[in-house]
Amino acid sequence: MNVTELLVEAGMLMMVGMAVVFAFLTILIFATKALTRFSLAFPEPESTKPTPISPAIVKPDEPSQQVVAAISAAVNQYRNKNK
Repeated sequence: MNVTELLVEAGMLMMVGMAVVFAFLTILIFATKALTRFSLAFPEPESTKPTPISPAIVKPDEPSQQVVAAISAAVNQYRNKNK
């Protein structure tokens, strides 16, 4: 193979690569636009506002119910994850 044939082959390979990238990016743009239209057509239902938690009367030497619930949830999650 001489230099001219190698340059022609390299040019063809470059053109094919650029065409593939261009096609992929074009498909990506259309897919993004389609997903945007789809998400605007079917919006998520509005979430309700959480009810405020009234502070409970806690003895100074005992943890609050929220702290106990958070610790229990964390322990359960840890146990389920590390089975």
